[in-house]
Amino acid sequence: MWQERRPPDAHPIWHWSPASLTDLPRIRRELRASIAEHEATDGPPVADPDMFVLALDELMSNALRHGRTPVLVDVGRTDDAWLLTVCDRAADTPPRPALDRDPVEGGMGLGLVAHDAVQEGWYASEQGKHVWVVLR
Repeated sequence: MWQERRPPDAHPIWHWSPASLTDLPRIRRELRASIAEHEATDGPPVADPDMFVLALDELMSNALRHGRTPVLVDVGRTDDAWLLTVCDRAADTPPRPALDRDPVEGGMGLGLVAHDAVQEGWYASEQGKHVWVVLR
C-alpha cells in the first residue's frame, strides 16, 4: 500500500504537463532522449532506463485516467537517486494499487513501480495529489 508521506528533497531536472493520454508517447521519447543526453554529459546514470520510463508512464497514465487535470510531471535528482512525481487535481483520491486481482484484468502498474522503487508514497496539497517514487 502506498503510504501518505512526503518525498525526499530533490533538485528539479525535467518537467512536463500532459493534457491527455496522446501526449504520453512524446513524453516517453523526450524522457529517453533526456536520459541519454544527461548521461552523455557526465550526469549520474539511470540504473534501468526502461524501468524509469515505465514508472513515469504508469504514474502519468494513472493521473490522466483516474485523476483530474491539469497533470504535472516532474523528475528530480536526490544525492543518490531519481525522484519521479506526478500531480493531478484529485487530492481526495489516493493511489489504489490492485491487490488480489487477476493480472489479465490489468491495474498492476502501481505494484510493478513500487517493486522496483527505493521508496514510494503520495501526499495531498493545495495543488492536488502528488504520487511519487524514488528510483536508483
